[in-house]
Amino acid sequence: MTRRQGSRSVLGPLVLLWLALHAVLLGLILGVKFLTAKMVALLFLAGTLVWFIVGRKRAPSLPAPRGMV
Repeated sequence: MTRRQGSRSVLGPLVLLWLALHAVLLGLILGVKFLTAKMVALLFLAGTLVWFIVGRKRAPSLPAPRGMV
């Protein structure tokens, strides 16, 4: 029985290492696949932020209230 417990203690970390390696590989593959979509979305958000910060410098021209003229 001690031999079987020894093999289980060796197989556990190896299985975890195998799963971690495959998780990293899957993450790399999917990251490359969806990189362009993420990049387009981030560029759109960054452009909108720049437009809000830079493009709205002057106050909106509203007509004067009736009693103020």
